[in-house]
Parts: sequence; structure tokens; C-alpha cells
Amino acid sequence: MIDIQTLTLLPQDQLMLASTAESRALHRYRRLALSFLTYSTALSRQMAELGIACEQRLETLREAANDLGLGACVDGPEHPRARPTLVDSRGSFFIVDGELIDQALQQALAASLETHRLARRLLGANGTPELERPLRDYTYHKQLESGVLMHCYAAHQQLS
Repeated sequence: MIDIQTLTLLPQDQLMLASTAESRALHRYRRLALSFLTYSTALSRQMAELGIACEQRLETLREAANDLGLGACVDGPEHPRARPTLVDSRGSFFIVDGELIDQALQQALAASLETHRLARRLLGANGTPELERPLRDYTYHKQLESGVLMHCYAAHQQLS
């Protein structure tokens, strides 16, 4: 397996990878915000806030891409590569009990940690000075996002 950290990626590749991951996260948090409505409005609001943060990060990535003349490399949330289905691996849409919350939070946390690892690798493989700050900020915010999800999961475990 090729380690992405040993490569210097082209800026368009970095932007595409980051924006695709962020678009997927945006859709995941939108879906979770709706799914949690039937069981926990607090978790629903938290997921909605994480989705809004994704929108802001996508906008920052778009601005960085436009500054480099690479605006077409940044996927929007409407791009087919970023569009998940509404029904996920649970087979249902609404979360109706604590076990489903547990499962949904575990999956969201795992996805967030994976995206944070990708962000760190993109930052490590960066060879474009103009992308240094956007990728550093992206990595930092993905770390914060993982921390929020860890807190949500731990809080739910204490209530269970």
C-alpha cells in the first residue's frame, strides 16, 4: 500500500480529496440531525451544528481553490461522489432507541476519525505554500469535530 505521506500531491488532488470527504461529512451530519429528531433534540442540534461547520470548511476550501485557479476541483455537496443515500447501514432512517444512538454515534465517530487522519496526511503531503494554512485549519477543525463526537458518545454512554 502506498503511504500518502510519502507523496507530494498536486494541489488539485488535495483539494478534491478534502472537499469530497467534507461533502460526505456534511451529508452524514444532515442525515444524523434528522435521524436524531425523534429521540434526542440535543443530539439533533449538535449534528446540525457539525453540518454547518462542514459547510463553512467547504467554503474555505472553495476559496483556496479559486485563489489557485482550481475552483473546479472542489466538490460541492451536490456532487454525485459526495451524495450518500438517506437509508444507511441500519436499514432505517429514524433513531428510535438508545442502541441505535450508540451505533450511529460510533459510526459517526469512526468516520470523523478517518477524515481527521486523511486531513493530517494531506497536510503532511502538501507541497503548495498557498494550501498550507487552509489544510492546517482543516486538520485542526477535523480534530475538534472528532472531539465533539467523542464527547457526545461519552455523554450518551453515561446516560445509558
